[in-house]
Amino acid sequence: MKKFWRNLVSVLLSAVLICSMLTVPSFAEPEKQPGTDLLQESVLSNLLTTDLYVAKDKKAGLRSEVNVLMDLARFGGTVYLPGCANVKKLRLAWDIDGLTLSRKDKTYKSGKAPLAPAGKSYTYTLKKGSQSAKVKIRTVQGSKNVRPMFLELDESKGLFDVVNLDRDHETACYGIVKVGNHKKKYIRLKGRGNSSFRLLKKGYNLTVYDDGTYSSKDKTKLMKGIKTNKWSLLGSYFDNSMLRNKIALDFAKELGIGLDAELIDLWVNGNFLGNYTMTPKNDYNCPDGGYSLEFDNQPDKKQFELPGILEIGDDHNLVTIRDIGNDAKAAGQTPKTIEKWFLNAWKACLDYDSEEYQKYFDLDSWAKMYLMYELSKTYSCFSGSLFMHRDGLTSKDKLKAGPAWDFDIAFGRTIHKFGAISDDQAQLTAERWYIDSIGIQGFREPVNILQALGRHKSFMEAVRNVFNKNKKAFEGIDANITKQKKILKDSAYMNNDFYGSNSISAEYVVAPDAMAILGTGKYRLDYSFTITWEDYVHNLREYCEKRVLWLSDHLKPGQKISTFTLG
Repeated sequence: MKKFWRNLVSVLLSAVLICSMLTVPSFAEPEKQPGTDLLQESVLSNLLTTDLYVAKDKKAGLRSEVNVLMDLARFGGTVYLPGCANVKKLRLAWDIDGLTLSRKDKTYKSGKAPLAPAGKSYTYTLKKGSQSAKVKIRTVQGSKNVRPMFLELDESKGLFDVVNLDRDHETACYGIVKVGNHKKKYIRLKGRGNSSFRLLKKGYNLTVYDDGTYSSKDKTKLMKGIKTNKWSLLGSYFDNSMLRNKIALDFAKELGIGLDAELIDLWVNGNFLGNYTMTPKNDYNCPDGGYSLEFDNQPDKKQFELPGILEIGDDHNLVTIRDIGNDAKAAGQTPKTIEKWFLNAWKACLDYDSEEYQKYFDLDSWAKMYLMYELSKTYSCFSGSLFMHRDGLTSKDKLKAGPAWDFDIAFGRTIHKFGAISDDQAQLTAERWYIDSIGIQGFREPVNILQALGRHKSFMEAVRNVFNKNKKAFEGIDANITKQKKILKDSAYMNNDFYGSNSISAEYVVAPDAMAILGTGKYRLDYSFTITWEDYVHNLREYCEKRVLWLSDHLKPGQKISTFTLG
């Protein structure tokens, strides 16, 4: 009973802290005189008939104009700028006839008013005719090593607001993209994501084209080393550290089952939208001679069900055919032939007394994916986003896992189990086998592909071998977190300044000592009470360190692997 009350108090403390965080204003309120607020706000509204903005200046590191985000009720505004910009050389501008800005006895016309240094603010007097009002303009700047991405959309071809309302992602916008010093490219933009697209910070897919007719796709290098016409921008709204997807994709890339990823700051038509993870779209490299698939829970026209799956949610056992390569199509591959081959592979996988499954599954890549899920304890282990591909059609062309995808609700970060008063919190701790904790223990039927593979002793031996072969890579995750923290810091603060609290639920906002679920002994998670962004990064690093330690102890050569299903 005492444990119950300790945990309940912890959750209540979390709720109080979150509420206080959500009510913090974007910027400090200037002093107001009683009775003048509404009048001053009305004057400002009359004066600012269009946006104030920072004029584009390539020499000063700004490739596109940036709007000032105004809060007229507080007589203030904020300019969000990329870290590469030279603030001293940038100027405020406006397209309002007769309006001037003055400060310290100096009066400025459009394009001449200086900006405050990063982290500071200037108070200006706005004047037009007989009307005048004061406004405080803050400057917030991102990280120098985080490239800015500017999307300039022609909304005569589609409204950005409509894209953000379309959960089916059928609506598109068109325009150009500018990333860092890269040559501008024509793009089509659509929304991406399922549950995450309902949130304030949304994800997007970009398709690159040769020209403004948007008729011919153009493979281009928006980031170093990757040439494709399909790109994704991941908002990571659930992740207060904003590093989980980047850390996971970097690690998966090192294992050979991941995608390149880069942290960028995003502006759309001059409006700052936050920090994003840019990566090639997860199906960008479908092999010409094969096809790509996804194990998911979203309805799709080209899909089929897996028999022998324990249903723990609607439609969670669906295999979607994402793409079929041109050569494979020419060789006669259709959704029906792919389904037939896959169901034969699945039947072999469900025969736990046979090794025939190895004829179909590439053990090395699947063992790596198994370890990615065990390391991260990603929520997607249940909900989907498990990608796979076949590179050819011969008997030697086995089914490979990858690319690894979707890790914002992972690495100790969870939404669907948080707050449950229980010691059985497999996803929150750095201990225990995770994949076998999904579903209802005691049932023979698996709940996903990885769980079925894990019931083969030969497969778990492959998992052990892959872990020990790549042990240095696992132990190096901590160093990458430290590296990415230095890169992201200012952009993380700019993102969180813009969104206030960029999460809808409590992530480690707990009294750690009261949470028995955080583990025991050397695996206990020494979490910080989360107030700053650095606290969230500390907790991410703490989880990774303790989780790798647990895996190392339980995958030692010669030691019995004691998952639930293997005993």
